[in-house]
Amino acid sequence: MSMKKIETTLETLKADIGAFYKVDEHHFIVMNVVDLGGNQLDIQWFFSDYAQPCEVTMFTAKADAGVQIPSINSIVASAWVAEAELVDLMGVNIENAQKGFVLEDDFEGSPLRKVK
Repeated sequence: MSMKKIETTLETLKADIGAFYKVDEHHFIVMNVVDLGGNQLDIQWFFSDYAQPCEVTMFTAKADAGVQIPSINSIVASAWVAEAELVDLMGVNIENAQKGFVLEDDFEGSPLRKVK
């Protein structure tokens, strides 16, 4: 299995994923956020081809913590689950995603961030 990495920006993310994603060809695996420290995040969206050899494609964008990250659930309906999880666990600001999916909505902090 191979992986293709596509650099994007938060401004072009929806257009880039929209041009790539085909519901009958790609499976949305997960969204991930890596805390790079120093208020920097690496936001990642992973897709797998349904057909062999099942290549994985990762879209990645760098952003400052606190910046609103666009939601892709208008393109990939199931993305809301990964987005809500990252709001709770990483404390990121994702468009239209609410706290309280994984952790109680009054939970203080972001357990997976380097800086607490």
